[in-house]
This record gives sequence, C-alpha cells and structure tokens, in this order.
Amino acid sequence: MRETIIKLLDEHNIKYELFEHRPIKTVAESQELELPHMEWSTKNFFLRDKKKKNYFIITTHENKKVDLKDIRTVLGTTALSFASDEDLTNMLGLISGAVSPFGALNDESRKVKVYIDRLFEGNLMDAHPNDNSATMFLQADDVIKLLQETGRTAEYIELPEVTE
Repeated sequence: MRETIIKLLDEHNIKYELFEHRPIKTVAESQELELPHMEWSTKNFFLRDKKKKNYFIITTHENKKVDLKDIRTVLGTTALSFASDEDLTNMLGLISGAVSPFGALNDESRKVKVYIDRLFEGNLMDAHPNDNSATMFLQADDVIKLLQETGRTAEYIELPEVTE
C-alpha cells in the first residue's frame, strides 16, 4: 500500500519526506517518535452519518479538540459517529491507526469524502501512506489536489475548536 502512494506522489511530481518507524496507532505514540515538523502533525477521524450513507475522513491538528456535533454542523449532515473497523477495512483497506486522507484512494466507490482543517492550507501536514509504520510530510494543498485529480471529494473546512 505504501508503494502505491509513493508511486502516485512521484507520478504527480509531489514532494514529500518519508520516515519509517515502528507501527503506531495513536497520537501519543506518534509524539514519542520525535519526527521533524511535529508542529504539522495530524489526527484523522473516519466517520459516518446516522444512516451509513455518507462516510468522511476528517483531518485536523493532533492537538486540536473538536466535537462531532460541530463537525456535523459544518458538514450539514445528520448525526455523525465513528465508522466501524469493519467499514474501515472493507471500504478503505486500512487498519485502525493507519487512517489518513490517502485512505480515500482505496475507496473504489468514491463514497468517502475528505475534509482537511483549513489551518493546514498552504502548510505542511503529515499523513500515513496507508501504512502506520511510516509517516510522510508534504504540502496539504498537494494532498487536496491529488485527491481531486483522482476523482475523490477533498476540500478544506473550518473546524471550530472545543473550548473548555
């Protein structure tokens, strides 16, 4: 899977830095790796609406606190919840901990929509290349453009931060 993403990025002349590491599943584990550019680290949610008709990959900064109700409001959908591991495997061919916008490239039905927090616009972001034993850093604008050029829905959105 990683090789497919690398090949696609190379074919589209997209620059990236690739770092191999032990498999990680959580933000806390990623912070232990001491990778460069950690100020642009992400967390990703694979979500679905109440009727399981719409699926989304939501990407935001790893330290940003967001609420599913706020995401629902921004997207204008019915109630959202986390998609199951079964949906993750069946739709994206991924395991828990490997979700990133690149997962949408495995969605042959093109049902999954990708939304990246606008704070990454014009900046770097990290993403697993559909493999949680590697992390890439690349321009978020290139990720959006690549997904759109391959027929996927991908755009920036404003995600409000939850304040305590």
